[in-house]
Amino acid sequence: MNRIHSLVRAQLSGEVLGERTPVAAVALQVVVAALLCAVVRADLPPYGYAVFALSIPLALTTVPLLGELAPLLRADRAAEWVGALPVTPRDLRLARVATLLSILGMLALASLVPAALLAPGSMDLGSRAAMVGLGVVQTWCVAAALLLLQVVLGKGGDAVLVTLQTIVFLGVMVGMLVGLRSLPILAELETADGAWLALPPIWFASVFAPGGAGTAGVIAAAVAVGSAVVLAAAPFPPPPEARSTRSALSILLTPARRVAEFVWVRDAERGPFAFVYDGLPAERDFVLRTYPLVAAPLLLLLLGADPSTTEGEGLFALLLFAPAAYLPFVLMHVPTTATPEARWMVDTAPVDDGTEDRGALKAIAVRLLLPLYVGIGALVYTLASPALALRLWPVAVVAGLATLRLLYRPGGERPLSTRANDLVSAWSDGLGGLLIAVAVAMTLIAVAAWRTVPSPAFGWALLAGVVAVEVIARGRVTNRRAA
Repeated sequence: MNRIHSLVRAQLSGEVLGERTPVAAVALQVVVAALLCAVVRADLPPYGYAVFALSIPLALTTVPLLGELAPLLRADRAAEWVGALPVTPRDLRLARVATLLSILGMLALASLVPAALLAPGSMDLGSRAAMVGLGVVQTWCVAAALLLLQVVLGKGGDAVLVTLQTIVFLGVMVGMLVGLRSLPILAELETADGAWLALPPIWFASVFAPGGAGTAGVIAAAVAVGSAVVLAAAPFPPPPEARSTRSALSILLTPARRVAEFVWVRDAERGPFAFVYDGLPAERDFVLRTYPLVAAPLLLLLLGADPSTTEGEGLFALLLFAPAAYLPFVLMHVPTTATPEARWMVDTAPVDDGTEDRGALKAIAVRLLLPLYVGIGALVYTLASPALALRLWPVAVVAGLATLRLLYRPGGERPLSTRANDLVSAWSDGLGGLLIAVAVAMTLIAVAAWRTVPSPAFGWALLAGVVAVEVIARGRVTNRRAA
């Protein structure tokens, strides 16, 4: 036990809490749990409140487990070095599991403690303590499930994990929007059966059910035992290996890349352009933090966008302009990399910072914005109206490019230069306000374009003019250097 205690203390005070301290995740859980539980405490009985309260850590813990805390579910990079110490493999295993449970327990308590303090008066102290304990166990079961999933997927499972995080992210947002509308259903819930048995909070809150734990309680016990077996015996997958930059999307974008390099990217910018174009999508931290946001605009459709009504058509118009609204968050993570030490290859190249910024900006436009706008345009064309898509899509593209130009800050942290959890930049301080400002601006522009753009000719002429200006500017610089 002394050896295990020393290993756990070293991990908690070293790499785990040094580089991956989940401060943001903890603060988010405290605020969200306190606000939500304060709203519903007067409307729910103990069983419904327990289901509601346990849903909060389930949602908000899974997201960081798939993102910044994902290394906790992988083998320790220093395992070979630590293994040379006078410790046994069993000691290393137990220490790794203990560290994982400690971090996740802290994360779960961030939402469970406020939920317990704000519980209805009909819940006594023992019931509140039981709810906290069950919530912690539920969080540990989520970690065991994700660990088992990674073991089953083996190599190449990153794409599945990104998809899963996107689904969870979308589910959390939908739950925040529609969850409070389900309070009458939770208030009348007395036992769990049928479709309710698909929800983990139902399993672990079943001890509070007036009709008894029943099948849900059996499922909770089985899941807890199975999770203990997984955490005790399942191998921790090795850290992710370098991934190929040749994906299906990159192959589809090859013609667009070649055209951009020929007519838009200057000769001096080609190195930074290729560096960001190929490297950024291969960074797992960048993908896990930004790609789920691609699903956020689809929430507009889930809110009932009906192209046959004026309001529904307006939502589809907003959907076209949505990508620019979260550009600040995407740009904040452009410096993200798992290997900042490799920056020396770029830093020693004969390329100034301005040239690198321009090349990176164009790479972001082609690699990230272009496929997103094409996909959303096709969606609006298919689900709403071809006329609406053809009329507003080029205006939305111009708005996105203009927003990218305005927001990309030259002279800031260099692309692919900083670990994700060390990312402290000018973006961090005013990110919330900037996101709101850009979202409001895009909303106003979308409404104005929807109301005033008369025909597709105007938008396409505007887009053609912007493209012509960029091409001419590139040609002038090239001719000046040749002269």
